[in-house]
Amino acid sequence: MEPISNRPGIQKIKSADKRKKVCEALESLRFTENDVKQMMKVFEEQIDYANSLNEEDRKKSDLFWECTYVSDLVKGNENGRYLGLDLGSTNFRVVLVDLKDGVAKTTTKYYNLTDDQLSGPAELVFDHIAASMETFITEEKIQSFTFSFPTVQKTLKKSILVTWTKRFKCTNGPGLDPCILLEEAIERRGGLSVPVNVMARISDTTGTLMAGSYYDKKCAIGLILGSGSNACYVEHLKNFKKLDPKEAKSDKILVNCEWGAFGDNGCLDFCRNEFEREVDQYSNFPGSYTFEKSFGGFYLGEMFRVVLVKLTKAGVLFDGKGSDELMTRWLWKSRQVTTVEKDNPGSSENTMSVLKDMKLDTIATEEDVLLVQEACYLMSQRAAYIVATALAVLLNHINEPEVSIGIDGSLYEHHPRFHDHMTTLLQKLVPSTKFRLFLVKDGSGQGAALVAAVESS
Repeated sequence: MEPISNRPGIQKIKSADKRKKVCEALESLRFTENDVKQMMKVFEEQIDYANSLNEEDRKKSDLFWECTYVSDLVKGNENGRYLGLDLGSTNFRVVLVDLKDGVAKTTTKYYNLTDDQLSGPAELVFDHIAASMETFITEEKIQSFTFSFPTVQKTLKKSILVTWTKRFKCTNGPGLDPCILLEEAIERRGGLSVPVNVMARISDTTGTLMAGSYYDKKCAIGLILGSGSNACYVEHLKNFKKLDPKEAKSDKILVNCEWGAFGDNGCLDFCRNEFEREVDQYSNFPGSYTFEKSFGGFYLGEMFRVVLVKLTKAGVLFDGKGSDELMTRWLWKSRQVTTVEKDNPGSSENTMSVLKDMKLDTIATEEDVLLVQEACYLMSQRAAYIVATALAVLLNHINEPEVSIGIDGSLYEHHPRFHDHMTTLLQKLVPSTKFRLFLVKDGSGQGAALVAAVESS
């Protein structure tokens, strides 16, 4: 990242003393070349630990690095009608995929989860899923289930929930099998109107990779950039130590990284800044999911607010006054970030709409608006660079001349600069690989149905 002082909005600050204070306040938003190199090194070290056959070595890493047990990517000759269930953030999706000779027609419906369901017994969540399924299906047969939370995968269907994340604060669930919880919820209803067979439990990234391979045969990485983040990629079997080669069906496997908790053991402390630490301190799960808290959509709005609060308290923004809305934790969402970022140089319409919502428009000067935009830009660039750094390591593992990366999630879809920031850094880090980043809308749910199609063919 360029020096803070080189940013055009910073250079327009008239007072030299104020410019200096602003640069000092925002300096920790820079993700430097040394940070990039060190993170790539640390990520490789953590992969080696997570991939080890030695249990004591595996305990040194917070990466799960699990085999997905998905046997293959989409081939293009699948037929049939399949349903995918996708539970990830604050809503639940049912996705119907109708395949005819590999050509898919997809229908998706959304069902919201209430705060009571998010904070009560896990059974309430799965009862809601079963009820939503009943309203969706008539004669179709449920085939696969996407569950976007950290789990230990035992087989294609069997897995164990490790912990809830994001807004989920259910009183139980960790240590239990999501597929069994779903089957029990269906049984409590006395069954559904059609026979139900839960065939597979996959992560959202596995689903995104599967959906990505449907659209682009060179897709070898599935990435989630939404409320949280994770990645799944195609690894060479010889490089994955935790699977007996006799169990493999090809010389490549799909690895679920579960990288959200990367850094929980302190290995990323060298580059964590004060803003990330504060967001973590006041989050639902302090001390955990360190990596995704640096850029996940659930946290980015709060981080933006924290940055602006520091500038305000330093007396260089809003004349040091602010507003109640600025000082209220977790009031700002990622949409405030993406809205500000939609302003082109010289424009402030979107930024002013955010400031108006936060009761800051009447006190914001022209310099304030520029500083808000620069802080948002720098924070977003840092976030995208962190993701790109981890992706570069995966691309090096894949080691192919051309690789496509399928990305699902509201952050990637709606942030106007995230794609370009990631592309800029990846071009520097993996110059020998021709890569393509592309959106896979609702890919995790569609991918769950595609897993069922591939496993059934």
